[in-house]
Amino acid sequence: MKLLTTSLICLYLLSSAFCHAADPVSLTDFSKGAGGWYNRIWSADGKTFEKKELSVVKADSGEVKGLGLPIVFLGDLEAVCELSGSLSSWRAASHLELRLVVPEDLPDTAMMSLFAKDNDHLWRQVRGRIVDLPLDGGVRIFRVPLRGSDAVEMWTCHGHRRPWNPLTTRNLLEYGLRVELDTGVSAEYSGQLLLASARLLNEGDSTGDLQVREFSYAPLSPHVGQRLEVGFRLNAWPADPYDMKTTSITCVVTLPDGKTTEEVRGYYYEDFLYDRAEFDKTRCLEPNGEPSYKIRYCPRVAGRHSAVISIAIDGKSLTLPPLQFDVQGALPGYHGFIRVDDKHDQFFKYDDGTQYWGLGMNVRSPFDNRYFEVAPYSQWLDQGLSAYDRLFAKYRELGINTVEVWMSSWWLALEWINDAPGFHGVGHFNQYRAWMLDHILNLAEANGINLILVINNHGKFGLTFDTEWKRNPYNKELGGFLEKCEDYFVDAKAKAAFKKLADYMVARWGASPNLLSWKLFTEVDLTGPDLSHYTRDPNIAAWHAEMGKYLKSIDIYKHPVTTHWMLSYHRIDEAISSVPELDFLSTDAYYQSNGTTQLVNLLRGSSTFGKGKKKPLVITEFGGSSYADNMGALMKQVEVGLWTGFFTEMGILPMYWWFALVEDKQVELYGNYVAMSRYGSNEDRRGMAATFYDLKDTNLQLNELRSKNRLLYWIMDKEFFFSVQENLTLKEQKGVKVSVAAPEPGKYRIEFWSPKNGDVLGTQDVQVGDEMKMLEFELPEFTRSIAVKVIAVP
Repeated sequence: MKLLTTSLICLYLLSSAFCHAADPVSLTDFSKGAGGWYNRIWSADGKTFEKKELSVVKADSGEVKGLGLPIVFLGDLEAVCELSGSLSSWRAASHLELRLVVPEDLPDTAMMSLFAKDNDHLWRQVRGRIVDLPLDGGVRIFRVPLRGSDAVEMWTCHGHRRPWNPLTTRNLLEYGLRVELDTGVSAEYSGQLLLASARLLNEGDSTGDLQVREFSYAPLSPHVGQRLEVGFRLNAWPADPYDMKTTSITCVVTLPDGKTTEEVRGYYYEDFLYDRAEFDKTRCLEPNGEPSYKIRYCPRVAGRHSAVISIAIDGKSLTLPPLQFDVQGALPGYHGFIRVDDKHDQFFKYDDGTQYWGLGMNVRSPFDNRYFEVAPYSQWLDQGLSAYDRLFAKYRELGINTVEVWMSSWWLALEWINDAPGFHGVGHFNQYRAWMLDHILNLAEANGINLILVINNHGKFGLTFDTEWKRNPYNKELGGFLEKCEDYFVDAKAKAAFKKLADYMVARWGASPNLLSWKLFTEVDLTGPDLSHYTRDPNIAAWHAEMGKYLKSIDIYKHPVTTHWMLSYHRIDEAISSVPELDFLSTDAYYQSNGTTQLVNLLRGSSTFGKGKKKPLVITEFGGSSYADNMGALMKQVEVGLWTGFFTEMGILPMYWWFALVEDKQVELYGNYVAMSRYGSNEDRRGMAATFYDLKDTNLQLNELRSKNRLLYWIMDKEFFFSVQENLTLKEQKGVKVSVAAPEPGKYRIEFWSPKNGDVLGTQDVQVGDEMKMLEFELPEFTRSIAVKVIAVP
């Protein structure tokens, strides 16, 4: 307590010498009433409160003396002033000063806390004995710092561990006073304290030259493909830590050849403590520690690297001495970043040319409320962030290596209205959600999963389905700057806001090889006022070109860029899909009639459409219609989607929407992924010819991929898979003989596989002679489907 009191006195004496650096800003005008101040009286359980008016005290002459704060011990007083409107004066201020007239008979043990609560409901306070506050002409002065290390030291946190920081005054909700007796002290007293004034002081920048502290980096000697992370704190108090023009941190890396350089940016970072047992996304993270700055870089060549970090904050600059680090060779299994294959336009590859095999699931957020309509009996719970902890570890074992996640308002968005901790409108990036995405990406890296990251879901800027426009911070009615949702694609401020967001995203997540792509929108055709607006408005295609180009200009790792249309490839328009900055296209495969038969038609049509565009077309949503289907159809479509995608030359196989259903029915459904992974993960399908046809005199359909010395087949029972009957009795397939065009002469092994679990059901060795035109083999007994490989052997 003595240290705090001494600090208050010292701050008062020091700041008094500079109090004329700028005119103070008055926060009170009690001549017009209480000025928004009130007495907050809490209920016994501390859950609710009532507001009681406070009275202005006047002298006999009528002159206002101050706001009366009634004090009764044993008890306490909490006087509060809620803030609204612009906080620019708070952001510019160096100190908050309250002037108080204290009764002479007030007990010496009376304590006063000056507290502040921000819009994330983080409470901080400065507490001391009232009698120890500095005196100025009979008035007690309670002056506290709002910037710099003094503020960090003086304001104590309650219920969290995030010290006062540069963003605190940008997001204040209220401030006030609490008067009570010191802990353990008992006394009776009744009287009145006067709040004479409250004002903000701007005494200039006392931080001096720009300085770095707590600098660190890890690992000391990274491997090729392993992210290097630099962290440090600054003495600077930036006006906007998210604006990389005024808060500029750049790192220029010189590669081992001594000539080639790469530049990456640093970013503002807040840390959190994570409670995996707490499923509520608004409560699972506890703010922890002072904010810092980080730089992430992924080396792609071995050898000695040199990095020069330059920092410029609001006109002050600093360049750090060169940092040298040695990069070791890549760990086993690393192949580089994922690209679109330039020789096989429906496929993806790694930097080293290895085929990227995509077996995925759409886990856009931990839960979809519509799932209860599909499976009202389900016991599935929204497990928040911890769902990814559990699912990604499971997916690794199953062979699933591709997942789509959404930066939606209800999940990982960085910008939104203040309806959850960390959201403060356009240009403020939610650090809670950013930490969650960090965690998900770390899980992805640990489990061999690659993320398609969706930046915008359609509802943010659409008025048709799932509209969120009335809750969007860009909306002028909510303090934004857009009159109409479709203005997002043309408004200069909105474009600048996206580029600011892109700067942050690329700096924070671009260095991960497990980031598969940036997806600008899901269902972009649902943006705007109606379902056909996207075909009439050339600004949407122009926006995709501009933002795709911008992403590529700042992303040294050149992650592929895509966007997405609803329902099926039939909704894909020429203008947007032809934008060269879109490396691949993505859509859904939701039918409107004819069930699984139409699903297969959509998947095959999607492949043909992508080939026509000479861009991969990735199905990131399928499973019934857009409103699902009966349970039988949804369950058998898992197999149909995966295997049809495999045999229609899709580089990334269709991604099932109802991931919670796969969890609920995991005994029946996860085997589909195991089987597909075992059968297909080592098959390089690039250059193989695809076809399908019905086997004569059967209800079976054969799907084929063929090269000169390798044949792959998936043979399925059309009567079962295409039936609209939910509980159709499975028909045993016995003695089915297959005759196909023979591969080139040589020795072959025929393997028969179960698409249900990936087991090899049997093998057969055959010799293909020079004159053999047809290869014949008999299938083992099966139901539903069977897969076959004809493999050349030495």
